[in-house]
Amino acid sequence: MKQPIKKVWLFFFCLLISGCGYHLVGTGNTLPPHLKTIAIPVFENTSSQPEIHRELTSIILRSFINDGRLKVAKKDNADLLMTGALTYYDTRTAAFGSDDLSSDIIIEIGVEVEVTDQVKNKIFLKQKLKTQWDYKSTDDISDTETARLRALDDAYNELGTRLVSLIVDQF
Repeated sequence: MKQPIKKVWLFFFCLLISGCGYHLVGTGNTLPPHLKTIAIPVFENTSSQPEIHRELTSIILRSFINDGRLKVAKKDNADLLMTGALTYYDTRTAAFGSDDLSSDIIIEIGVEVEVTDQVKNKIFLKQKLKTQWDYKSTDDISDTETARLRALDDAYNELGTRLVSLIVDQF
C-alpha cells in the first residue's frame, strides 16, 4: 500500500519541478538566437514640445540596459536597430479646484517605433504607442513644473518597459 502512495507523490513532485512552460516576465527570452544586441539612436521629435525626445530616448535605452537580455550596441554593430519618433505631446485638465483653476492635469505622449532586424534585413516590429500620466497643479509654478517633469519621466519609463516587453518577450 505504501509503494503506490510514494509513486503518486513522486509523480506530483516531478510535475512541480518540471514546470509547465511559464516563466516570469524579464527572465526568459523569446528572441531568435541571432538577435543579441540593439541600437537605439536619439528619437526624432515631431511633437509640439521641443527637446523632450532626448530624455525619452535616454530612458528607453536605460530600460534595455536594466533588463539586460539585449545588449545595447552601436548602430553598425547591432543585430536590431530601433528608430523612433515622439509624435504626440499634449496636456489637458482632468479636474478643477475650488478656485476654478486646473488641479489635475493629464499629460499624453505618443511614439512610433520601427525595429529592424539588421542581420536578416527585415522589419522586426513596427508599433505606435501612447501613454498618459497625471500630475497635480498647484499655485506654485515651480512645484507644478516639477510634477509635470516627474509625470513625463513616469510616462517614459512605462514606454521603455512596454518596448522591452514587446521586443524581448514579444507580447
